[in-house]
Amino acid sequence: MKLKRNHERGFSLLETLIVIGIIFILSAITMMKSFGTMDSYHANSAMDTVVSQLRVARQMAISQRRRVIVSFDQSNMQISYQVMAPTTTGTTEQNGTVVTMPLPKSTQFVLESGPPDTPMGFGNSAAIYIGNLSGGPSIMQFNSTGTFTDITGYNVLNGTVFVGVPNKPTTARAITIMGSTGRVRQYSYIGGTGTASQVWTE
Repeated sequence: MKLKRNHERGFSLLETLIVIGIIFILSAITMMKSFGTMDSYHANSAMDTVVSQLRVARQMAISQRRRVIVSFDQSNMQISYQVMAPTTTGTTEQNGTVVTMPLPKSTQFVLESGPPDTPMGFGNSAAIYIGNLSGGPSIMQFNSTGTFTDITGYNVLNGTVFVGVPNKPTTARAITIMGSTGRVRQYSYIGGTGTASQVWTE
């Protein structure tokens, strides 16, 4: 009577090392790609921060029928708004609290070299370029009609705010404000060369 032997064959040392090597290579590729993805994520978050603050400020101006002052702090990388109370004879009314939001980690108000002006064509001479001024006028506001103007309430301000991760043009993001309506639009730079509408996407 013959006994059948089960010869269980495992992986050799060489096969195991090859599999481990492949796993390391795939992990390295994934990590390298994730760094670019994280930069894009931070840039999108910065764009969303600016867009949401501007839209909230505009909506508050319309709903409360008040002026809402908007300001950009390029030193601390923050955007703020404040609802302004109207002055009435014989009373002292307090202005609203300043609401401030910082840009996300590693992002800044920054104008990268390479990306052209946005399709709106409001200018790209500075990271914050509003009313044809670097940094914008000293006082910028949304009015009860939704328009975006200087302190007079009559001089309409068009402009663009650029954000991104410094020295990484592919993370360039732009937020435009159309003064006559207060409409806020957002753009992402997709790279390459061409017209503004070819390299920026909404």
